[in-house]
Amino acid sequence: MVKKSLIVFFGLIIAFCFAGNGFTEPLTAQMCKEKAIAAGKLIEQNGEKAFETLKDPNGEFIFGDGQGYVWVQDLDAKMIMHPIKPSLDGKALSGLKDSNGVLFFVAFNEIAEENPAGGWVAYQWPKPGEKGESSKVSFVILAKHGGTDYVVGSGIYDVTADDIKKQFPSDVVYED
Repeated sequence: MVKKSLIVFFGLIIAFCFAGNGFTEPLTAQMCKEKAIAAGKLIEQNGEKAFETLKDPNGEFIFGDGQGYVWVQDLDAKMIMHPIKPSLDGKALSGLKDSNGVLFFVAFNEIAEENPAGGWVAYQWPKPGEKGESSKVSFVILAKHGGTDYVVGSGIYDVTADDIKKQFPSDVVYED
């Protein structure tokens, strides 16, 4: 009886250790791509009702140890839903460009509209809490629901277009 209890006890400890590691999994480009695609499918099924799921801080669309998330914009480059910076919601972002002159919200739309499988956009953007820019790439895909087109994206810092080309050689990568 004691032996069975010890086995169950240690089994539970091991299970909790593995479960805990799943919640702190570091953000990867693969995760960003998978989450953007999954979010696009959710939007195609549920429309704007999906936004609550995408914004849930304890849900699957805030991921990668809290560094990854999915945002949604329209084809006019207006932010529809940003789970981390809701102050961006409703803002027109077509004129926003990085230090290299990349109009990346416009590029998100171009890639999503022209590539049914989605694609990547490389640009420079400050990390949260920092002033200087860092390399960032975002995967975007077009989702359609009820006659409305949505561009769904997710990105990662400190990854370059060359890194993406090596990891995803058949994916489209926008570079200006």
